[in-house]
Amino acid sequence: MHYLNNRWVKREDLVISAFDLSITRGFGVFDFLRTYHANPFCLKDHIKRFNNSLKILGMKPVKSDQEITNIVLQGIKKNAFKETNIKIIQTGGLSDDGMTPNGTYSFLAMFTPATIYPKKYYQKGVKVITWPMGRIYTAAKSLNYMAGVMALSQAKKQGAVEALYIDNKYIYECVTSNFYAVIKGKIITGRQNILLGVTRKVVLSLTKKLGIKMVERTLLKKEISSFDEAFLSASNKEVMPVVQIDEKRIGNGQPGPITKKIMRVFKTLTKNY
Repeated sequence: MHYLNNRWVKREDLVISAFDLSITRGFGVFDFLRTYHANPFCLKDHIKRFNNSLKILGMKPVKSDQEITNIVLQGIKKNAFKETNIKIIQTGGLSDDGMTPNGTYSFLAMFTPATIYPKKYYQKGVKVITWPMGRIYTAAKSLNYMAGVMALSQAKKQGAVEALYIDNKYIYECVTSNFYAVIKGKIITGRQNILLGVTRKVVLSLTKKLGIKMVERTLLKKEISSFDEAFLSASNKEVMPVVQIDEKRIGNGQPGPITKKIMRVFKTLTKNY
């Protein structure tokens, strides 16, 4: 069961107008999270980011924090998956001129079984590719994923799990993940011109507890050759090691000790969540 504009509907009835700006212009906001033991992970943080995205795009929220919380908890119970992926969406709604919103937004909450990636991704690490493009309004989690769709389609063709947004000089973030490099025992991750992930916030907290040095700055493309380790974080990927960027092997081509330590404590955290 899914939620659409004040009612619960089956998948086939989860429909909105073809004239909605989310369809005609890719305008709208979403957020994504998952459960552990049927509990939504960091729900308050996801709702906070959702509201911030709405603010950046100049949209008024149609649901309060408590209403969204209640919808999420009800949806988890109604679907009764072992673990659940949850996507909350506020569309751009209808438009009188086909371009600007008139405030008739739609609110959706979608519930699907949680994504389970192959164990080998975590045991052996994954490949990512670089992609010379990025998202607009990076601080907002908007529905406009044209760059991401193109990037991940190419990544899939090259046997990669993710695509890393870059420009002529800098490394930013992946399509659906935050990115981290380990150089000489320090974890380095971007802060400017990226979407600050909720799982990223958890990772930063864990590194602090572990006493691992974390530096928030924009990585340079030319630094790739000096990466000892690299990894991703995201709600659906958790903490995932990266052992190859394009054709460049990272470190010894295996998940490194710092990455493994963070993976281990993150797994412990979610096991007890």
